[in-house]
Amino acid sequence: MLEQPNSELMNRYKVKAIFQFTQVNRERLTKLADWVDQNNNKIRVNIDKTFLLDEASKALDYQKNQHPRGKIVLTM
Repeated sequence: MLEQPNSELMNRYKVKAIFQFTQVNRERLTKLADWVDQNNNKIRVNIDKTFLLDEASKALDYQKNQHPRGKIVLTM
C-alpha cells in the first residue's frame, strides 16, 4: 500500500484497512527467516507465471497488461 486507505471507499465497501510501514533491518529479516523455517508447511504462495531472468521485460509487461492472480517469478 503506497498511501493511507481511503475512508470513503472503506465505508462504501464496508471494509477496514490500515496503513503500515515496516522498517527493514537485519534483526527483523532474521526473525522472519526463522519464522518461515518453522512454519514452512503452513505458508502457501500462489505463483501466477514464471519467466527466465532474460525475459524480465516480458514479465513486467505481463504484470502491467494482465491481471495476475499470484506472484510473477523470475528464475535464473
